Amino acid sequence: MSVKAFWKMKYQVDVRVRQFKVLTDEPADFGGDDTGMMPTELFLASLASCFCMALIYAAGKRQIEVEDMEVEVEGEKDTKSFLFTKLVVKVISTVPSRTLERLIDDARKYCFVSRTVTNPCPIEYVIV
Repeated sequence: MSVKAFWKMKYQVDVRVRQFKVLTDEPADFGGDDTGMMPTELFLASLASCFCMALIYAAGKRQIEVEDMEVEVEGEKDTKSFLFTKLVVKVISTVPSRTLERLIDDARKYCFVSRTVTNPCPIEYVIV
């Protein structure tokens, strides 16, 4: 799996994966032009979308019919340390709470993003 990021101007970066393209930027408050999501927002979006898919996958394995599923992720940032200090994953669905609790437990095993955040892998930086 590979993703490429190309700098355009100021803080605008064009991110490409397969046939898809996402523009990232910073808001004007941080020196950008606000033409796309901030990378930190994209990170939260990755967690929210991956966990939502993991919930649906877990429901399918348990043969549970799901009519609706929403995942909201909130992140608290320490801007001095350039770190998120807290991530909260909120699951909203009409699936009964007890069933949803089991699905959340299962989904935690299937979500690549949350598993990588809680069990970090090393990052290697290479000059090409």
